[in-house]
Amino acid sequence: MPDAHAQPSLSRETIERTQRVEVRSAASYRPRLVRIEVGDRPAMVKDYRPCGWFLRALGGPWLVGREVRIYRALAGCPGVPRLLGQIDRHAFAVEYIPGRNAAEYADGTLPPEFFQHLQEVVNAIHAHGVVHCDLKNRRNIVVGEGYHPYLVDFSAAFGRRGRFQLLRGYAYRRFLLDDEKAVVKARLQVGKMWNAADAEFAFRRGPGERLIRRIRDGLRWAFKLLSRG
Repeated sequence: MPDAHAQPSLSRETIERTQRVEVRSAASYRPRLVRIEVGDRPAMVKDYRPCGWFLRALGGPWLVGREVRIYRALAGCPGVPRLLGQIDRHAFAVEYIPGRNAAEYADGTLPPEFFQHLQEVVNAIHAHGVVHCDLKNRRNIVVGEGYHPYLVDFSAAFGRRGRFQLLRGYAYRRFLLDDEKAVVKARLQVGKMWNAADAEFAFRRGPGERLIRRIRDGLRWAFKLLSRG
């Protein structure tokens, strides 16, 4: 069912009829990304319908509902694109943020202020009870106008509130540390602001962190295997 919060102009028919730019094509294991115009504003649509059977029938609808809930939890959070609405069980749209991703700046050209603002954005999503969990992939950090950072792709994000509070609380703290380390690594490797103390924090992994990473990576591998199958 379409999202009750979606704008009237957001629909499956609108996506197919309107002028659009395919930012990333779909594959069996990943959704397509399409930039469209909603009124006079560009929007980014994440669409699982063209994917393989598993994502189209099962994984995609679950991931759409999950990511939409994360965006709603982060409504008004600085550095997070605004949710425009869920289009149907396979797709949703957020505001489009023009810019390049941080992986394209791995040459020390980003100013120190950018990394200060990035830390503030990450602190803000943590204050809303959400961890991103995939900031090590610097394509998920968009460098907007004026070197303002935006976080995108919350498909791996994790909320502090929910069932199984004991286990969830432990995982949340581990993933929060993951986010913090990703910010420091970006400052060290992208910003070329290397120092030994930050490197020790960012690259040292304890047994708990290694366990959580193995579980997470195993789940991702299984999910991709099912999607390809």
